[in-house]
Parts: sequence; C-alpha cells; structure tokens
Amino acid sequence: MTELEILCRQAYGAYEYLRDHDLTAESGTSRLLRSGNLPKLRLRMAEELDELKGVIEGTHFHEGFDQDIILEGYEVWYWTASLLVAQHVSYTEATPHVYLETGFKLPITAGGQELPGFIQETLKLARAESTLMLKDLLTSNQALKSVGMACALNNTPPTRLLERDLTEMRQKSYLEDYWQTVKR
Repeated sequence: MTELEILCRQAYGAYEYLRDHDLTAESGTSRLLRSGNLPKLRLRMAEELDELKGVIEGTHFHEGFDQDIILEGYEVWYWTASLLVAQHVSYTEATPHVYLETGFKLPITAGGQELPGFIQETLKLARAESTLMLKDLLTSNQALKSVGMACALNNTPPTRLLERDLTEMRQKSYLEDYWQTVKR
C-alpha cells in the first residue's frame, strides 16, 4: 500500500465514522454526512472545483499559487469524499487514491493549459441534473484526477492535501475512538 492510499483510507474512514456515529453536536462534518443533503454536497464539490480552476487560470487566489493549490485541492477532496461517504460508497468502490495518483502522474504540458478544460468538463458532469450514484462516482473520479493534475503543476504530492486533513482530524477529541482503531 502506498503512503497516499494509507492517508486516503484514514481520512475516508474518519468521514465514515462521522457518518455512522451521531456526533452532530460536535461536528459539522457529522451533521453534513448524516443529513443526506446530496444536492448541497454536489454543489459544494462543483464550487470548489471551479475555485481550483480559478487558481490554475490565475483568477482565484488567497495566499499564492502553491498554497492555493493545496487549499483548493483539499477542498475538492473534502467535498468529493463527503459526497461519496454520504451515499455509503465504500472506499473499495471509490478508490480515491487511484484517481489522485493518476492525475498527478499525467504529463502536464503547456503550463497546464489543458487542465482548466478538463476541470470544465468535470464541472459540466457535476452540474448535470442527475442523482445517480454512478454519475456521482464518475464525477468524483474526475474531480480527484483534476486535483492530482493540479498538484503536479507545482510538484506538490497529493499526500500533502491528506496530511493537512488528517492533522486537523487527529486534533478532534470526538474522533479519539476512531484514531485508536487506525494503524499508522
């Protein structure tokens, strides 16, 4: 198992834990995952993909290109994983590490100019009127591939996105029981 897969499995597992345990009083993510509000999850994933596209095109920025790729890539990861977890898509079905890694390893040419087009196609799919889990899985795969490609633009391994997520989650006392079951 690669480091990326280990980190993805840990984060995804934490989201599943938050879905399966009523921690809504302590956790906004638990409330979100248990609410079943799939349209909101789809919308947020699309919004964050759009922001990632903006970072690449130079129209959306916070702290600088390198930091913004991590920030917006993380946001796409979070909303994509949340959408899948809320629908009870298992990690084995989703395999997010595969799509992050595939995108990261794709050759990016011409300063990544093809990436905004790829993200635009993914956004069209994300915004299509459908509630089919298969469509969400396909959109999620493409979204994560986009994140991997964006990470490649500044040579930021996708593991950095997951490290950030996991660092934050390990500090949450309400996830203490989950972390006791996770092998590091």
